[in-house]
Amino acid sequence: MAQYVELLAQRRPDVVTLAECLSLAAGVERAMLRRTRLRFLPRSTAGVEAELWFSPLVEAAGDHTLLFDPEAAEILRRRLIRHPRPHVEDVRRFTVESHQDARPVTRWFEDMLWADLLPSAAADQHVRSELARVLRALTTGGDSADDLGRWILHYLPRLPAGVRRYDDAWRIQVASSERLGLEPPDDPFVRPPSVITEARALVQRHLSVGVTARSDGVEFSSPPTDGSRLITAPGLRRIRLDVVSVLAAEPDPVRVQLRENQAVRLPMTVLQFLDGDGATTMSVAHAGVASDVVVARSVGSAAYDASCAVLLADGRIALHGRGGVMTGQVPAASPERRRRSLTLSLDGRVLAWAEDGTAVVRDLRTGQERLVSGTSARGELVRVFFTGDAAELARVYAGENRVSVVAGRSTSVVTHGESMGDRLWSSDDAACVASIGLSGTLWIQDGDERDDESTSEALSEGVTAVSGAPDGRIVVWATGDGTVWYRMRANRAGSGVAGSAPWQVTGLAAAHDGRAVAAVGGDSRLLVWQLRGTPTPPRTVALRFCADRVHALSGGGWAVSGTGGPVEVRTEDGRRYHVTPDTQDPLSADEVPAWARGRVLAEVRETPGAGFPELADGMADISAQGVDCLLVRRAVGHPGGEGVPTRGGDRFDGGFQAMLLAAQRHGMRVVVEVEADTELEDIAVHGHSGGLLEDVREWLDRDVDGVCLAHEGDLGDGVLSDVRHLLDGYGDRLLMRMRTTAAPADAVVDFGGRSGGDIGCHVVVPRWDDLLVRGVREGDLGAVRWGRDRSYAADLTSALGLLVSACPGAQWGHTVPERLTVAQRTFAASVLLSLPGCPVLPSSLFQQSALATMARLRRDHLVLSRGTCEVADLGLPGVLALLRRYGDETVLCLANSGQREVRVHIRLDHLVAEENVLPLDLLDLLDGTTVPCSQGSPAVLALEPYGVRWWRLMPAARTSNTGE
Repeated sequence: MAQYVELLAQRRPDVVTLAECLSLAAGVERAMLRRTRLRFLPRSTAGVEAELWFSPLVEAAGDHTLLFDPEAAEILRRRLIRHPRPHVEDVRRFTVESHQDARPVTRWFEDMLWADLLPSAAADQHVRSELARVLRALTTGGDSADDLGRWILHYLPRLPAGVRRYDDAWRIQVASSERLGLEPPDDPFVRPPSVITEARALVQRHLSVGVTARSDGVEFSSPPTDGSRLITAPGLRRIRLDVVSVLAAEPDPVRVQLRENQAVRLPMTVLQFLDGDGATTMSVAHAGVASDVVVARSVGSAAYDASCAVLLADGRIALHGRGGVMTGQVPAASPERRRRSLTLSLDGRVLAWAEDGTAVVRDLRTGQERLVSGTSARGELVRVFFTGDAAELARVYAGENRVSVVAGRSTSVVTHGESMGDRLWSSDDAACVASIGLSGTLWIQDGDERDDESTSEALSEGVTAVSGAPDGRIVVWATGDGTVWYRMRANRAGSGVAGSAPWQVTGLAAAHDGRAVAAVGGDSRLLVWQLRGTPTPPRTVALRFCADRVHALSGGGWAVSGTGGPVEVRTEDGRRYHVTPDTQDPLSADEVPAWARGRVLAEVRETPGAGFPELADGMADISAQGVDCLLVRRAVGHPGGEGVPTRGGDRFDGGFQAMLLAAQRHGMRVVVEVEADTELEDIAVHGHSGGLLEDVREWLDRDVDGVCLAHEGDLGDGVLSDVRHLLDGYGDRLLMRMRTTAAPADAVVDFGGRSGGDIGCHVVVPRWDDLLVRGVREGDLGAVRWGRDRSYAADLTSALGLLVSACPGAQWGHTVPERLTVAQRTFAASVLLSLPGCPVLPSSLFQQSALATMARLRRDHLVLSRGTCEVADLGLPGVLALLRRYGDETVLCLANSGQREVRVHIRLDHLVAEENVLPLDLLDLLDGTTVPCSQGSPAVLALEPYGVRWWRLMPAARTSNTGE
């Protein structure tokens, strides 16, 4: 462009001079073009205007306006500045006068052009000030800021490099793009990555995102879908999340971009190696669904040796070595070529697969590939595998009613009585071939010598999976009812039953020695049967993902692959959320309802007349405070207390029903208190709880989610049994019990009755307030004292142990004492939110943002609502330390009951029992900060007075190491 301008200046100087006089304008209208020519080139003709209008100096010209090419405009301005200063200033004044009625952003653009043309300290300060002003307008404006952003994205990239080099100029472009839901333009300058994150944060809001752990991965929704876990992430028109699998050896974050009114599902493929005892020895995870997963039986020690290979949905093949570290990747082929049937050599040094009807063999050491072609007349190439010594590649072709196995120069053809698919298994020597027909019939051909063509026999129907030992000594298969069968080569007379799975088997594997068979069926269990002649119960290995394939390892273990598993979600502002699928078995009908496990109960008091309409009107605000279950209790000491009827239909008017409907619309549960005091005489005289049952039934018919029995004395096993049986007939209803006790041991009978049966309350509220009050007032909540001198920490340990002997799913419902100051009650409520079970907190406390945040975090993290709890002794009487564990997630909860700040030194042996563990990071769930914790340097955690903090344990961030 510079050469063209110089050439044009020599041939048509008037055209270039006119262009120079217009180069300080954002756009040139026809009228301005005419006035400029008459002002600065009065002796020229109108033809000069036409020459400029259609010259290469112009990027775009419409009916009324022209726009200079940005490069040409820069050259023209540099030519203009060479003229005498009065002429240059005259051009500037003329441009300002011509556009005095233009848009402010247009005048701002021309002002920046002028400031860049004459650099100075004052001009630098002016540019910085103007950029900051526009940035403020973008970040503080409403809908008008969107229009400003559109114009900014039009003008700012056309500014000279001297202006665009400022960080605020780049922030303006990023903020404008974020407002409009666009990606920012390319930045020609090198800046820290934090600049773009900071710029986006200026216009972003904190939005709620729904996260749901699915069997195949994780799903994000905006707005959150019903039943999803809520997380908070910065965003505006799009939300950016980085997702990593917790099970990956070297996790690479996957960027997920979520727009408004959109749901995005991110599948995860997982492969884990297990030893003979079921312990995990290696983990691999990839985003997306894998088409095939294979493992090597005995891996070498070279850097390129592969323990496993994963064929991803886009055609790429990922290779992983020992420890799960990625050792290489085979790029995807052209889209029209489809890969299938991976196989690895015995030592993991050669990889092969079928691609568009041709077998491809790749040497992992050199990366060289060779093709092994076949005859199409044999059928479709459905599988390739290496023979036992890895010397040759066998290829399997499936035809209409036959299977052909080609290994070197030998070919074995097995005919069947039906059309065949690609579900088959072959021994290493191809002497034993088992295949499943399209109708589900299992066909097997087993011979010591290969025939040119032989007929197989049909063994079973409705077969879902087939496998066998590599040497062919045993063949195993599963039928649709979950039964796992086997047949030994030495005993062809009949088949045996290994056992029965509770689901339809999707993957089978036989141990190399033929003594065990493993099965998976799409859930988080691996079942292993020992083959001993008669069916035996399987050994169950709990997994952290949903498994659908299993492979036998030469060392006696198993490699299991599938989808899903726990993931970590990272937001742009540094927050991290651990999303763990709920893999616990569903509770049976006589256990606590699933919705009530770990649920926080917000206590509201009955106020006849006006209370319930006010609750109904404010239900949206209550829900936003993290409340999702209300416990409606009777009024305390209201006039005519004994005269208040106990029947549900008489106690409240239509206001209660309106409140109940409002709560249900916001996804909230409602539990009501039922007074049992007036029923004592009826129970004593008639020997049954008829009046109480009638009251409970009436509440249940109103569609409440549970009842809470309020009675200070002993109701007896019969009454509890009657009420519990009544609730069981209404589905997932909750039964609570309020009573005053000296210790939690006195309340454990309410869980299952004195007879020790399984009929009783789901949640029991023990009143051991004195210990909590004393621990808070005296600042020794964490003191662990045993014997006569009781302490809160000691009784809490005892209470947690008592649940083991109670009915399944039993939960404590701790309450906040009344005899504390406001600050102390808030602290006590925070402590109770750290405990398992169903804490009962006054609804007024949730109006405090800190408690509302903790309630939402507790709801969103299963480890805080359903995890186990252990009281840890840190040697600090004023600090209560709790370890919450659920699945692979661990959270440390610390509460400082003193009135001074405490600095707690946490060592690894306080948190984990294993030796030589990796360094950990402690992630503060409340503010997102992290604190490192290693064996040599303990973490120092600061706790403010009456402060409660939650830290999640996670492996410390590691730097990649490519060396051996």
